[in-house]
Amino acid sequence: MKKTCLIFCVLAAPFFMKAQMLTPTVISSTGGFSSNANGSLSYTVGEMTMVQTFSANGNILTQGFQQPTDTNFLGLLDLTQSDFGSFVVYPNPAVDITSFGFQLPEAGRVSISLYNDLGQKVSDVYNSNYENGKTVQQTDVSRFASGIYFMTMTFTAAKDQQTHIITQKLQILK
Repeated sequence: MKKTCLIFCVLAAPFFMKAQMLTPTVISSTGGFSSNANGSLSYTVGEMTMVQTFSANGNILTQGFQQPTDTNFLGLLDLTQSDFGSFVVYPNPAVDITSFGFQLPEAGRVSISLYNDLGQKVSDVYNSNYENGKTVQQTDVSRFASGIYFMTMTFTAAKDQQTHIITQKLQILK
């Protein structure tokens, strides 16, 4: 009886276990892509891999995973709901480009500004009317010095002119 139960458990276990899946992505603060007549090269900075490294003709190849360059992180918006909507800044920390996304429950006016750690406004990032849906935009942060910044979204509802503010901390690296 014990053997039968053990065999059943071993055979049935794969159907009930939820193992972690390894997907070819990495959260990396920077990277790039280059191509010429001889081929192409993509890289990330800050990725630590403990695998064998190959080199030939001045080129170095280390196995690792790459983060996609698209800004398709809309699923993250659903994870950060506040009382009146969501606001996400990604990647964070950022080097050259960061993306922000938001989704709000009603129409209104949205403005997003970047503040330094002293609370001084350093840039107006976005200012537009909002109707509905998820909005994702990129912004260049390469001109700012390394440090801690705050990206603040101010939403004014069209219906009752009530103002809501969400602030996300953003670290910029050089």
